[in-house]
Amino acid sequence: MRHRLTYRIMGKRLGLADKLVFALLAAAAVLSGCHVPWTPPVGPYFREIDPITGRGYFIYVPNDYTETKAWPVIVSCHGTPPYDVAEHHIQEFKYYGQTNGCIVIAPDCDGTDGIFGDGPTGPMLDDERFILSILSLLGYRYNIDMANIMITGFSGGGFPAYFVGLRNPDIFSTIVARNCNFSEHNTDGWFTPPDFTARPAAGKPNQQFIMIYYGENDPGTIKIQSDNGINYLRRVGYTVETTIIPQAGHDRHPEVAMRFFRENWCPPRPSLSKLPGR
Repeated sequence: MRHRLTYRIMGKRLGLADKLVFALLAAAAVLSGCHVPWTPPVGPYFREIDPITGRGYFIYVPNDYTETKAWPVIVSCHGTPPYDVAEHHIQEFKYYGQTNGCIVIAPDCDGTDGIFGDGPTGPMLDDERFILSILSLLGYRYNIDMANIMITGFSGGGFPAYFVGLRNPDIFSTIVARNCNFSEHNTDGWFTPPDFTARPAAGKPNQQFIMIYYGENDPGTIKIQSDNGINYLRRVGYTVETTIIPQAGHDRHPEVAMRFFRENWCPPRPSLSKLPGR
């Protein structure tokens, strides 16, 4: 005997086709808040191809860049395409990169489907290799601050932000999840928590700086999954800063992430200081 997966809403028996309709309606509610907020114009950003992976990303380098100092880096992961894509994130953060002296990277990610997906680990492992490849080459092209690199995500971009950030604590000083999806199933067991009792090295904390925030009027799924992420990370032992933005829905608020990142900058560690001839 074959069985159809069914659901009941107000006494009505619903099948998979009905489930799809309700999922799309829920998605529309989430995605309606994905517009990029206006920021004052700054310099141009560029599209580049990583030569190792062959994948594309956007980059913004402040127009007053100089090799004489180390520049913090922001890596921002987009949510579910085509509703949220990498170019939205370079547009969203370039003003904050310019005004706070940061290089901004917005990679094309694969493991970010927050509507029908659950952050599959295969694509996120590919995202990890891609992002680390970008940063590796970036440190030779520019004098980046290896002590201050933030990975952040919006909506479905939370999947790679958590996954890549937690797996690479020596690279990412800060993780910020902005109105994000979270799944314990693709997080637990995929990284090794630090020794929270260890004495911090000089100028370096013994754990990453982590912040999770969402809007007061965000869809229930985002609120629940954000709270799940907060509870999970605290249960593992992390200190997690949180905030709920009053009267906000599923809206981008990059200024909150930027402020948290800047407040937790560590003493700089330039990438080019030890190159021959420097």
